[in-house]
Amino acid sequence: MLSRKPLTPGDPAPLLQARDSYGNFVDLRGSWVVLWFYPKAQSPGCTAQAKRYSELYPEFQRLGVRVYGVSHDPASAQCAFVEKLALKGGMLPDPEGRLARAYGVRSLLGFYSRDTVLINPEGRIEQIWRGVNPFRDADQVLDYLRKRLAKAQ
Repeated sequence: MLSRKPLTPGDPAPLLQARDSYGNFVDLRGSWVVLWFYPKAQSPGCTAQAKRYSELYPEFQRLGVRVYGVSHDPASAQCAFVEKLALKGGMLPDPEGRLARAYGVRSLLGFYSRDTVLINPEGRIEQIWRGVNPFRDADQVLDYLRKRLAKAQ
């Protein structure tokens, strides 16, 4: 079996269309997009990571950035997670692992590694963070975006 070359910044982002946890069509092109992959809805680290992305969501919005959490969980589990914690931002269920495989996210027994991918408005990989700290991930991505967008002006 041939293995695919790992994604690196500048590569075209794969699978730029998906359905969110409520069944709505999502097109990941045309704006900055954060995909934060997490192991399991409502687990301690994932809850902390989700809450932080939710807290910072207005800042991401001000920068024109869309934010989506991605896990192996079915849509119903993601919806319950969002509603229980009143989370802001979107969720993309990936029970078949299509997004995880496309973005090189490792999976062990259905639990995804904690990786974050930033896609630029041209539909290319801007940055990939592997094995992120759930308590610092959202801040790290927001800091990167602020610096990156300041350079572009």
